[in-house]
Amino acid sequence: MKRERHLTKRERKDKFGRGPTGTPPTRGTAQTPAAMQPGAHIHCVACGRHLDTVGAVQARAAAGRLDELWATVTCQHGSQFYACFNCVAPARVILDEHDRTGREVKMATPWH
Repeated sequence: MKRERHLTKRERKDKFGRGPTGTPPTRGTAQTPAAMQPGAHIHCVACGRHLDTVGAVQARAAAGRLDELWATVTCQHGSQFYACFNCVAPARVILDEHDRTGREVKMATPWH
């Protein structure tokens, strides 16, 4: 009788979470839908500068003020990232590397 295949350590972490509490893995970008809560912050992908909070953006859009304060840069997979107007070129380089290699986006460390 053949043994049943076991999950690898990586597969177990992805399926059941990490540690004794079973917390879900935190892989991915900081700008996933879970991070788009009203109190969440939006940071530049290239330099890490604080751009705005999600709640302020939603309030501005609800008031009809659609002025652009930063640029939205999209990778080939369709994920959107935000960048300062001065950082659009470096952000595009970061996302091109992400598209070419298939690895996670190497975002800058956020700062305020």
